[in-house]
Amino acid sequence: MDALDTGVSTRGFSRRQFMKGSLAVAASAAALSAFGCAPQAEVKETEGVSAANPEEGGTWIPAACWHNCGGRCVNKVMVKDGAVVRQKTDDSHEDSPEFPQQRGCVRGKAQQQQCFGADRLLHPLKRKGWQPGGGENANGAMRGKDEWEVISWEEAIDLACQEIKRIKDEYGPTGFYSKSSDACINLMCGCVRGWDTTSHGTYTLGSDMIGLPSLDCGKANDRFDLPNADYIVLYSSNPTWSAAGTPTYYFIQAKEAGTKFVTVDPLYNASAQMLDADWYPVRNGTDMAFMLAVAYEMLRLDEEEGDIIDWEFLDKYTVGFDADHMPADAKLDENLKDYILGTYDGTPKTPEWAQPICGIEPEKVTEFARILGKNNKTMFLHNYGMVRCNGSEMIPQMFMALGAMGGHMGKSGHACGGNYHADAGNYGPSLVKAGSSKLPKTQNPVSTGVRQPQLYDLILAGGGDVVDVSNSYASFHEPIPTTLGPIKGIFHVKDATLQTSLHQKAGIEAHRAVDFVLTRAQFMTTNALYSDIVLPVTTEWERVGSVTGCNREFVYCYSKVTEPLGEAKTDQEISTLLLEGMGIDPTLAFDKSEEQQFFDQIAGSQVMGDDGEMKPLVTITDEDIKKMGVEGSPQEGVIAMADFVANGGYQFQRTPDDGHGFIGYEDFVADPEANPLPSASGKLEIYCQARYDLMASYEYPGIEQYKPYPTYVVPCVGYESTFKDGAIGGEKGEYPFLMYNPHYLRRSHTVFDNCPWMREAWSNPVFISRQDAQEKGIEDGDTVLISAPAGKGLRKAAVLDILLPGVVGVPHGAWVDVDEETGIDRAGSDNYLIGAEFGGFGVSGYNNQICNIEKYDGEALEPDCEWPQRIVSA
Repeated sequence: MDALDTGVSTRGFSRRQFMKGSLAVAASAAALSAFGCAPQAEVKETEGVSAANPEEGGTWIPAACWHNCGGRCVNKVMVKDGAVVRQKTDDSHEDSPEFPQQRGCVRGKAQQQQCFGADRLLHPLKRKGWQPGGGENANGAMRGKDEWEVISWEEAIDLACQEIKRIKDEYGPTGFYSKSSDACINLMCGCVRGWDTTSHGTYTLGSDMIGLPSLDCGKANDRFDLPNADYIVLYSSNPTWSAAGTPTYYFIQAKEAGTKFVTVDPLYNASAQMLDADWYPVRNGTDMAFMLAVAYEMLRLDEEEGDIIDWEFLDKYTVGFDADHMPADAKLDENLKDYILGTYDGTPKTPEWAQPICGIEPEKVTEFARILGKNNKTMFLHNYGMVRCNGSEMIPQMFMALGAMGGHMGKSGHACGGNYHADAGNYGPSLVKAGSSKLPKTQNPVSTGVRQPQLYDLILAGGGDVVDVSNSYASFHEPIPTTLGPIKGIFHVKDATLQTSLHQKAGIEAHRAVDFVLTRAQFMTTNALYSDIVLPVTTEWERVGSVTGCNREFVYCYSKVTEPLGEAKTDQEISTLLLEGMGIDPTLAFDKSEEQQFFDQIAGSQVMGDDGEMKPLVTITDEDIKKMGVEGSPQEGVIAMADFVANGGYQFQRTPDDGHGFIGYEDFVADPEANPLPSASGKLEIYCQARYDLMASYEYPGIEQYKPYPTYVVPCVGYESTFKDGAIGGEKGEYPFLMYNPHYLRRSHTVFDNCPWMREAWSNPVFISRQDAQEKGIEDGDTVLISAPAGKGLRKAAVLDILLPGVVGVPHGAWVDVDEETGIDRAGSDNYLIGAEFGGFGVSGYNNQICNIEKYDGEALEPDCEWPQRIVSA
């Protein structure tokens, strides 16, 4: 069987078949790993020797599954004599659709290697060629190539503080850069912040201005309403990989109840396979053309047949769809409907107009328009891949407009909004909440933020003029022209910025250009590799514990599994040493012990009461407080503290008729005047002057193409760029393929990429359609050279029948491994292949880049599970 051409129906799969074990997506996972590595473990029997029971004398401990995967699942380990001998997921109660266990996936099972891996960093490290003082002492060209030496904590802190003081004295607080916000950095010196649109793409700009919740998260329906839908559209959404755990299970319940699923994606992805979804293949980055054509067909069908568009909904709850419903602050006498009909440019946005752009047949567009018709109960749900594209600035308004045209808001079986992370498939107010612990607030003396890719160029240029529009995630403001001097120091705290941000090739050179790079790391990550001093930080398994919110029904409480390995320290311990080394009182940042913070989180956790009010979740006694050695007060809750900790948290038990169901926008639809949306008009703003004005004020390239309502724009890099003259249908150019970076079950962004078990189970492929592979003479498992304007990389081919021809998928997160002689990245890092181009409001266009592919004529890649680990010995 060919890779991913499974032909397998998932009808009849039980939850245990799907979720238990490795959470493999049936034959898809097997095919992807077929050219990877076979499992290395082998069990041999020894005659006459009885195996000891590894569980005897062991203790089960709820262990963190802490990475940003979106699953937020239960992970438990059995510890015996200081070693983990068993691992399992949630078994705290019987599993059922109404009360599902919070089961983990293969990534959770691999957390053992995140803590106990042979490549863990256990001691402070210094790059041999680096010395404090800047200039030639830095020997920056050797970052990423130099050898390492183990040093003491005392020496590491002394060297780091010595260099931080020097740079601060010479260049001031703008002499430093960090992507992470950090109290320690704020107090030591301050820094310029880098910003990026990362996960949520163009929803990071002004979602509230058009009437949506922040990032368009939180207004889809509760899980018990999913089976009430006739159709569920998963647009650019693959929760089976990106949020492995309960979300897919919720959708399975809807499927088994008869709901039909639809997927819009260049790949017939794992979720689509699991749910037998109808596939609408759209080229990545051309979604606006598809959506405009769908809207045109809804208008045409409504005029010819009737009962397609919910005109009453548009009239009452939106502004800007047509000339009769313009917002009061509109400066342009134009609207979406007339644009779609071609009133302004003479080009109706018909399916025939859209097909050369987005690649989908006109009859499929008509089918989709009918699905969105008002008489169907349709849930129109999106993730964010389609807005991590150049030119996608107006997708949030267009997606919202399509949902509004069908009236798919505020009613059972209807929804329009985000389908993201641990909340995918189950939105609504929290029924149980994790508590928090307040620490002192610190202030960064620098307010300036720079778009991440341009920040690398700024470092290489030694400073320059920038337009400051944001200094934190999804927090944009009016432009502030700013001139920055040289940046000489880089901090990496809790980020993987050099690996996860685009323009990576320039990022590497920027790291080589500064005087000092200080990183906290558990492994020799990309950040660490290009650093001067690396401080070993503990994993969550080595910390006292924490309480974290997972979804609206579950909070997780995890505990310490093992004492810190080697000389690793927690972030708070590291920050305390740095602050003391700088002569700063650490209590300005940390006035509580980590044990006290853990207790505060437990004590502050809340649960929904029968009266509809939140109340304390955990019962705490004087004995509990004494046992933890913390300060606090006794309280009454619904679960004893010992049980809360031992069980690994608390799950709110649900039933379909429990009164806690949620329908997005229900209150707004019932009474829009009493429950206005956050936009200027209080309605859904299909034409939004405020959002457009803010974006236009940045004066970024290509802004002249945009209007305050959705239109098709030619992106700075996108499908048009695959043609020699930029005209669709002409001669193909040097980079004839569209490239995107799907999230992949092997990794959580970049985390787990070094994990041997994950490398054995899941290879590191490039997705290529069978048609393109045949034309290029490429077969499954061949080493492929991916060439892009920004860089070149190698991957092994996964030839697929379920990928749109002309599209290349480079799964996100592989740790860069550059051959310094050829400049080729043998890991095929997605961001090594992407440059710094931008337009609109500066969205990071991860998913509509361009490339060429060809069978590599050099030495073939070995499966990366056979590559040596990045081990630094003491």
